Amino acid sequence: MDHQTLAEKPSPQTVDLHAFYSRMAESAGSLPDLYDAMEGWSEVVVRDNPILECQKGCARCCMHQVLAGEQEWALIHNWMRENLTKEQRLAIYKRVTDQMAQYGNPLSRWLKMRNKQPKAFVRAVGQGFRTESTRCPMLGPDNRCEVYPVRPFVCRAYGRSRMPSGNAMICEVFAGRFRQQERTTTDIPLEDMSIMSPKYFELGGRKSSDDGLYTLLAIHLLRNQTASGDLARHPTPLTAEKTYPVVGRDDFPGRR
Repeated sequence: MDHQTLAEKPSPQTVDLHAFYSRMAESAGSLPDLYDAMEGWSEVVVRDNPILECQKGCARCCMHQVLAGEQEWALIHNWMRENLTKEQRLAIYKRVTDQMAQYGNPLSRWLKMRNKQPKAFVRAVGQGFRTESTRCPMLGPDNRCEVYPVRPFVCRAYGRSRMPSGNAMICEVFAGRFRQQERTTTDIPLEDMSIMSPKYFELGGRKSSDDGLYTLLAIHLLRNQTASGDLARHPTPLTAEKTYPVVGRDDFPGRR
């Protein structure tokens, strides 16, 4: 699928934009295609619901560790090599090692779960997403994502999506705004995870297998670090991983 230019975007007067971006997501042939659909869909959601607009400088939804697949990491890895300076990459690595040295930081606990059941690892990370704060290593000191153009799927979906269960996937800041206005999210059109999530897992499958592989973004960083402390020139496949926890797509809740 060719990426749409701004000039090719449909007119709100002639097209149901939610339906348009829903179809665009369903027909995506690559992760960048899916990301384009999600970006447009998110813009429509915010246009229709200004209450869901992020405040400049807010990074509340970035105080978590996220899982990313091999293809997502390949996009991030290449972008870091091409767009970040060595000093910026080393600063990202320092944030990871600093977190690992912090007493009680959940990242160190999760890194040691190699011998646990994969689904237990996914559950632990998911529980931490809801109850524990651990800053994403890609978040710079100015609270800006340093890999924003290639950020993972979950980062794009969080905040303006609806889960297959019907629950809105919004942050506590947005939830607080709804409470203040005595409103609910029940009837607000949001991005549909029942469409985006299956497509994400479909596109994330490895070329040599039906199953994609996933791990924490921090683990991707650590296993691609050179002896000099910088990011390796090329990403290392997760099939070769023997130290850190790696999961397949069927280990995620609702996949089976």
